[in-house]
Amino acid sequence: MSSLRALARVLCAASLFAFFAPSAARAISMDKASTIRDQCEISIGPDLIGVVAYMPDRSRDRFCAEFPATGRIILTVDLIAERLRQLPIEVRIVKEPGKALSQEDDLAPFTVAYLAPRLYPGGAVPVEHVFNESGNYAAFVSVIESSGARRATRFGFTVGGWLQFYATAMLAGVFLAGAVFAYWQYSNTGVKGARRKPR
Repeated sequence: MSSLRALARVLCAASLFAFFAPSAARAISMDKASTIRDQCEISIGPDLIGVVAYMPDRSRDRFCAEFPATGRIILTVDLIAERLRQLPIEVRIVKEPGKALSQEDDLAPFTVAYLAPRLYPGGAVPVEHVFNESGNYAAFVSVIESSGARRATRFGFTVGGWLQFYATAMLAGVFLAGAVFAYWQYSNTGVKGARRKPR
């Protein structure tokens, strides 16, 4: 009986730790593929770019198109095609007003972050922004060709998926309740058994 009680105490302690652990430890990565490139590679005309992002204040995980909470996000556009590193790159992040925006829309009223066209010979285009509101967003990445022609691609993502963010906490709560119930049941069984012992 004492071993069962000890096991129940360990389960309770583990559940409490999981439930009250910092949100950074509970952040859920949206990297569902074996590599980030498999998950976040998109095309811009005939060329390819990759998108990877971090929430440095919450997790060490890498994210792609879904961020479990608001906060600081560092999004990096990887210029996979070598030729893109010799052309000006422009990045605009917008908060979408309930519908998906396109390059033909007036994006200025919805812009939350903007990088003017410039060269990125290192191949990485970092964009850092603090997202204070949950919702649907989109990053428009534009390439300006030497001829002056502009090519753009849209990368949509969501910020503040509360259900995904609290999934771990909810599971921990269920586990905690089960552990407490088990401890209570075994404790009562032990007390009843002791009372029934003949004197």
